Amino acid sequence: MTTLESDLRRMIGNAKSFNEKSSQVFSDAEKIRKAVSNFMVENNPAYRSRDYKPFPTPVPEDWQPPPLKEKKADEPEVEAKDEVDRSARGVSTRRASSAATGVSNPPKSATPAVDGTDGLGERFDGNTFQVAQEKIVAEMLNLKNDEGEIIVGPFITLPSRELRDYYRVIKRPVSLKSVQKAVQGVRGREKPTGVSSFKSWATFEEEASCIWKNAYHYNEDGSDISEAARSLEKYFYRRLEEAKKVVAEPPQPKVKLRMPAKSPEPPKITLKFGGPKASSAIGVSVDSEALKRQQDLVNAGMNGQAAISAGPKVQPGGSQDVPITNGVSAPPRTSPQRTSSNSNEKSVVNGVKTESTMGQSPALAAVQSGANRTGPLDPQALITNLSISTHAGLKIDKHFHLDVSPSPTTTQQSITITLPSSYYFLQLVPTISANVMHRPYRTFVTVNNNRIASTPQRPDESDAKKPLYECRVGLGMNRIDLEFVAGLPRGAPKVGTGPDLEIEKITVFAHLVKT
Repeated sequence: MTTLESDLRRMIGNAKSFNEKSSQVFSDAEKIRKAVSNFMVENNPAYRSRDYKPFPTPVPEDWQPPPLKEKKADEPEVEAKDEVDRSARGVSTRRASSAATGVSNPPKSATPAVDGTDGLGERFDGNTFQVAQEKIVAEMLNLKNDEGEIIVGPFITLPSRELRDYYRVIKRPVSLKSVQKAVQGVRGREKPTGVSSFKSWATFEEEASCIWKNAYHYNEDGSDISEAARSLEKYFYRRLEEAKKVVAEPPQPKVKLRMPAKSPEPPKITLKFGGPKASSAIGVSVDSEALKRQQDLVNAGMNGQAAISAGPKVQPGGSQDVPITNGVSAPPRTSPQRTSSNSNEKSVVNGVKTESTMGQSPALAAVQSGANRTGPLDPQALITNLSISTHAGLKIDKHFHLDVSPSPTTTQQSITITLPSSYYFLQLVPTISANVMHRPYRTFVTVNNNRIASTPQRPDESDAKKPLYECRVGLGMNRIDLEFVAGLPRGAPKVGTGPDLEIEKITVFAHLVKT
């Protein structure tokens, strides 16, 4: 197979050397070369060795071209016919010695041809940036291998547009001729300007590198085109480094940015708050004492301590002093009463919970006060129980479980739990009262202000009265809100001016600490 491949390569090389590039024979020889290369890569055992490189059969040293036939007086018409046949086939009438040796006449160039990638071109001393680029491109157009054959034939021009697969795969086709036109300043069909479109060595390198990158991407590794592209790349970078050492880039244009003048500072607005007296004029008055009370409550809520209230006090008889602001009396505040399931809670003062261990839970003021459990809808609890437990998939020694019972007096309550950091995956299972099942209802669960949906369960384990919610919590304080909303029974008319909905809410503050 190796001998056959070498002979075919010699035949193809002779055909390309003897005929013009624009001829049909040259085009057919290139098609045969591609077919032979693809076939031999798969079927020639020699390609299994990494050191194997295909080569054409060498011409014997003692080979001499046959002597040309002398013209006879009676054969002018035959030779003329032969010339016509050659012209019709697009074949040039070069000497047979050139076809046998595989040496072609390279086109003239501004710089001398380089025999192989190991040869040396002209030095770049004294060249301008423009001349250096033209010299490198001209040398690449005439690059030859060790046998004197030009190896850049496939890269001189772009493939025919009939090769649609190539242009579908290659997004940026580049040829040596296109690079040469850019270096000469050719734009469209206009005459060359003599000024390169590449203003730096980096842009020149980026454009030229597309030639071999496209060849590597489209052709198989080890093919003739890939090997020729590798030789071209090696030669280009060697000559580029030589040029960079002695030829400087032209000065790059500088872009000046004009920044707008510093804008004047916006006018400052000063708010002056009055004293505790209400203004008689139409407008808004600020009660500084009420503002101070709110700040104290916020600070107490952040620190887990009881706030010192400067507001109205509840009298033993149940009456309360009502403050009057701008002639409007504010409704009295009532502190929700609830049954706590946390043993750390001691007492509630002015709506702020106090604990033996401070700083581990927010104050009760962070949770809205619930209404009393009385009304025309249903005096019973909507959620009869809330089960809080760690997920069964956690690899922990002892799992956590807590049942939260409904408050007998209010519809909203809160609870604080402190857990180790390994208890980061929790399960919540609310138990819905059987009296609510015939009424329209919805359950809303949010974890740190992010709403979560119920977790699907298997049919044999699912229960409409006990939906399952799973959530992950992080280190520090986490807030879990479970809100249940129930409406009037379906088809039941509204009685009087009572509420249309009944709402219950349970807030769980889960504090995860590092262990």
